[in-house]
Amino acid sequence: MLSLSIVMPTLNQRAFLAHAVRSVFAQDLPGLELVVADGGSRDGTPSLLAELAEEHPGRLRWVSAPDSGPAAAVNRAVALAEGEVIGWLNSDDCYTLGAAARALTLLQRDPALVMVYGAGEQIDVQGRVLGPYPTRPPATPRAAFAEGCFICQPTAFFRRATFLALGALDESLHAAFDFDLWLRLFAAHPGQVAWVPQVQAQSRCHTDSITARERERVALEGLQVLHRHLGYAPPHWLLTHVDERCAQHPFGPGSSNLQADLAHLAARAEPLLSPDDRQLVTERLAQNRALQLATPYLYAGIWPDGWAPRTLEIRLRQPTPPAMGLRITGTHAHPGGGRTQLTASAPDGQTFRVRLANPGPFEWTLPISERLPDAQLVYRITADRVFVPAALAGQSTDSRELAWRLDHVALVLA
Repeated sequence: MLSLSIVMPTLNQRAFLAHAVRSVFAQDLPGLELVVADGGSRDGTPSLLAELAEEHPGRLRWVSAPDSGPAAAVNRAVALAEGEVIGWLNSDDCYTLGAAARALTLLQRDPALVMVYGAGEQIDVQGRVLGPYPTRPPATPRAAFAEGCFICQPTAFFRRATFLALGALDESLHAAFDFDLWLRLFAAHPGQVAWVPQVQAQSRCHTDSITARERERVALEGLQVLHRHLGYAPPHWLLTHVDERCAQHPFGPGSSNLQADLAHLAARAEPLLSPDDRQLVTERLAQNRALQLATPYLYAGIWPDGWAPRTLEIRLRQPTPPAMGLRITGTHAHPGGGRTQLTASAPDGQTFRVRLANPGPFEWTLPISERLPDAQLVYRITADRVFVPAALAGQSTDSRELAWRLDHVALVLA
C-alpha cells in the first residue's frame, strides 16, 4: 500500500484542532503520519500539539513559527512529509471514517492517477451537518471552474511528486491557493483525477474561517486565478460579493461607506474583467436603487429598480445621537389601483399599519423605541397585495412579486 502523510496548517484554532487530529488517526492505516504546521498561534495551540504528539508517538510531527499564510504552512508541511501520497486537512475540518483507505485504494489500483477527491459536507461550529458541499466529478470540463470551485479541499488526496512538480502552492495567494492548485493540476493532468462517490470529509463553516472572514479577498483572488488560467474572469464572482455586502449592511464589518467600498472593489477588479464586463459592473452599481438609498446607518432590501417585495426588510444601526423615527417615502403603484395596506413589525414587537387608499406618493414615519448607540434594529414591512409583471404583460418574463416603490428612507433625529 502507498505511504500516506496528512498535512495540516493551523493558526489559532485550538478549539477544533483535537477533533481534526483524531479524525486523522481514526483512519487507522499503518504508517500514516500527520505533519502539522502552526503559523505561530497564541491560543495555546503549541501546548495542545505537544499533548497530541504524546498521544500518537512517532506519528504526529509539528512545527510552530510565524509564516506568510496558510499556503506557506501547507508547503512547509509537505516539505517535511515523507509519504508518497498527501492528504491536506485544515485544522477546523475532519475526515470521515475510511476516507483515506478509499482514496489510497484508487491511487494504488491505477498508477496513472495523480489525485482523487470525493463528496464533502459542510458542518457548523458544533459539528452539525449544514448540507452537501457543491462538488462535481472530475469529468466536469475545466472551464466549469469559472462557475465556482467544485472540489471540497479536505477530500483531496494527491501524489506528493505531482504536487512538487506543479510548484506547490502559490504563497502570494491567501484565500484562493487551493483553487489555483486545482486549475493547474487539471490542466497538467487531464483524465488523471478520480472520484470517490462517498462523503470523504466535513468542511467547517464558522465566522473565523478565511472563507467567511475575508470575503472580498476570496472574490478578488478567485477572479485573479481564473484570469490567470482561463484568460477571463466572470463578473458574477464580483457581483455575488456585492450582494453579500449589501445583505450585511449596516451590521457587517468594515467601512460604513458602502457605495465607496464597492466602487473601490470594482476598481481593483477592473484589470481582470473584459471591457463589456467592466461596463456591466459599473452599470449594476450605478443603477442599484438600494445602493443609492443606503447610508452608513441604514439599508433597505428593495430590488435594484426600487420596487419592494411583499415583505421589505429595513435594517438600521442607531447613530449617536440616536434616531427617534424611520421616515419612509414611497409610491403606491399597483397597476390594479385600489387600496393597499402596509403592516410594519418593529424590533420591540409593536405593529404599525398604514392604508394607502389610492395610487400615488405617501409618507410614513415609524417610531424607534431602542435608543442605545449602535443598536442593530430590523423593521419588516409587509404588503397585503402584490402583483407579478409577467402575469400582466404577455411579453414580460419578470416573475417577481412586487408591492410598492420605495423612493426614500431616512432616520429622523431628535
